[in-house]
Amino acid sequence: MKNLKLLGWIPYLAIALPILFLSTLTACRSVATISDRPEDRSSVSIAQSTSVQSMYQPDLGSYPVGEVNNLTLNRGSRQLPLKVYYPQRQGTFPTIIFSHGAGSSNTGYSSLASYWASHGYVVILPTHADSLALQGESADSGNLREIVESMTKDSQGWIDRVGDLRAIADSLSQLPQQAPELRGKIDPQHLGVGGHSYGAYTAQLSGGATIDIPGRARSENFRDRRVQAILLLSPQGRGQQGLTSSSWNNLNLPMMVMTGSRDRGAQGQGPEWKQEPFELAPPGDKYLVFIQGANHFSFSGRLAAPEGLGGRQRNRRFGARLGLRGDQEAIFDDVKIATLAFWDAYLKQETQGRSYLRGNSLQQQSEGRVAISTK
Repeated sequence: MKNLKLLGWIPYLAIALPILFLSTLTACRSVATISDRPEDRSSVSIAQSTSVQSMYQPDLGSYPVGEVNNLTLNRGSRQLPLKVYYPQRQGTFPTIIFSHGAGSSNTGYSSLASYWASHGYVVILPTHADSLALQGESADSGNLREIVESMTKDSQGWIDRVGDLRAIADSLSQLPQQAPELRGKIDPQHLGVGGHSYGAYTAQLSGGATIDIPGRARSENFRDRRVQAILLLSPQGRGQQGLTSSSWNNLNLPMMVMTGSRDRGAQGQGPEWKQEPFELAPPGDKYLVFIQGANHFSFSGRLAAPEGLGGRQRNRRFGARLGLRGDQEAIFDDVKIATLAFWDAYLKQETQGRSYLRGNSLQQQSEGRVAISTK
């Protein structure tokens, strides 16, 4: 009886199924026709562009950030102070060692380091022996020019600095003994090195740039093979601190170089000189980020971030004394976004970071202020 009842539906199904098939086919054709119209392709393109742009923003990420301020490493006759920013959530995170510029210290890049940490990185900042902070002086003092000038000739200082970064990499597994809050968080297998100014020089050496040191062998190499990517904020080109035209011949690591239209070297070199590490290195995962209006101090965030009550006004007055102009807060947002995408691409191996850098999203977000070249 049940089978007879089912058979009774066959005439109706014979009519309904073709109608349903034709309706579905018509709907599919309708969708295809709509997506082929130029105005609809434009809408899809805008939606995709908006989606890509939303990947990277200058806001802090989802991880609460913790700080460790009292770490030290033994470096022969001296102590190497360290400051660490880390995500306050369970998990193991890629690690960034960041080297400061001449006259600065491990407290000079807190805005940048905390931004990276909030997006899932452990960031370790040393205070090198050349820091004015260790001498109880300020980077605003009149002797900063003398410090920078002596730094360009102090070959032992070059060697000591890159040795500091190697010592930190050697001690990654030991740091939690001093700071239990770091236990299980540091991933030594995904290690990046970055730096600003003199710190960018130090990062270059860690990444494999060779230098000629007076009285020693030519083309000395200090590469640390544990380092997987390097970030150079306002770096040096040829003719200073032992760097030559062949210094970058074998620098095959992923590398981001960042400079700007108002960024000048210690001896007055223009921003084109600071682009040489990118221009002279072999192709393969290399990026040059050029920011209109960016100056030598733009990359630290000092001119953008407030430092207590009235801090932003003080920083702007400091910038005015140095003849610096431009929207430094917006420029520092560019710095944060580009560097995070780079670390994501090469320490987390996330394809979205690479896609972002190779597209034009940051150029659009910055209203043309940023240009990214790749090779």
